[in-house]
Order: sequence, then structure tokens, then C-alpha cells
Amino acid sequence: MDFSFIQSASAAGAIIDPSGSYSAADIIRVGVSLVVLVAWLCSILFIVWGGLMLILSGGKDEKVKPAINSIRYAVIGIIVIVIAIFVAPKISEMLGLGTHNYLSPQNIFNTIKVLMKQIFWGSNETYYDGSSSDPLPAGFSDL
Repeated sequence: MDFSFIQSASAAGAIIDPSGSYSAADIIRVGVSLVVLVAWLCSILFIVWGGLMLILSGGKDEKVKPAINSIRYAVIGIIVIVIAIFVAPKISEMLGLGTHNYLSPQNIFNTIKVLMKQIFWGSNETYYDGSSSDPLPAGFSDL
């Protein structure tokens, strides 16, 4: 697979090493972890935005309802994400797809921890305790 079109804004170069060979499990696990991380961050932003709208509403019903709805839907989104993280591996196991090994909640949460550390703090250190394999493939460490 050629991932050379994905470039980092930093001087580190490519996010994914185009010359690296990645298994489908690595790509899916990191992709799912990125989607969960982005959805979590968006939910947090919507909760904060709804709180600001609520504070600035002045008690007017036409301004309070959208603010409360924003907060409500963000919380529902977080709940759906968490439920999906725990239910998807069970469904995969029941259907015999074999993805439950690398889409376990522990693997996803550990990969999210590593991604957050690399994205927000720029560190290449890994704190992965989930399995014998690394949480991120070698080329993913150049964020």
C-alpha cells in the first residue's frame, strides 16, 4: 500500500512510512483508535460549546434548548462510542471474523494513549501494556 500522500506538518516527514509493510490488523487498529480519539475530542468540544451557549443564553428558552440539546447529543455520542468499543469485539467473535483479537477495548485504549502522547506532546515513547506486539507499527511513530 502506498501511503506517501499522507504528510505531517512537522519536519518529521510522513506520518506513515510508505516503505513500511503494515498488516491489516495494524491499520484497522490505528484507524479505529484515531476515529475514537477524534470523536471523543469533538464530543468534548460540543459539551464545552453547549455549556458556553447555556451560560450566555440569559435564561431565554429559545437559546437554552439548543444549548441543552448540544450537550445532550455530545454525551449520547460518547456513550455510543464507549458501547461500540465494548460490543464490536463481541459481535466479531460471535461472527467468527477474527478481529476481536486486535480490536479489544484494551488494545484500542492503549493505542489511543500512545497516539495522544505522540500527537499532543510530540513524544515517541510508548506505554503499551496490552500485548506482546507494539501498539503502533514502526512507521506510525514519526508523528
